[in-house]
Amino acid sequence: MTVWTGSTAATHRYAHHTASVEVIAVYGTLRAGESNHGLLGAAVRIGDGWVAGILHRMPGGPHRAYAYPALVQGSGGRVRVELYRLADASQLTRLDALENYDSADEGGSEYVRRLEPIIGGPVERAWVYWYAADPAALGPVIPGGDWLAAGIP
Repeated sequence: MTVWTGSTAATHRYAHHTASVEVIAVYGTLRAGESNHGLLGAAVRIGDGWVAGILHRMPGGPHRAYAYPALVQGSGGRVRVELYRLADASQLTRLDALENYDSADEGGSEYVRRLEPIIGGPVERAWVYWYAADPAALGPVIPGGDWLAAGIP
């Protein structure tokens, strides 16, 4: 298990890229039916897929009063995602705020946003939020990498 500690040259070149049409991969409270799904607003769901990594359950804390997932790098794991085409750049800004991501201060961010490969989805790459804060705060691994299947309230 590895918490996001940086990037490869290939990943880094996408770190702050913004295209005219953004696709976001969501794996927790932004998924359909979950508490933060409304932040996706006019985004259009284009399918499902997987990203390589390990999903952990996080207890509520200083940023959120509810349980939420944390995606970290890890070999052999994969995490279920829903893919959404965002309506405009302001949606990405709102999602960055939810994830406590500041592109100007990644070291102080709880999550970092990276363009990552999608496994078995309708697009090859999408924005993904990786947990970048204190690894000691990580909760237990979510078996199967699927937040909804785990039934976490």
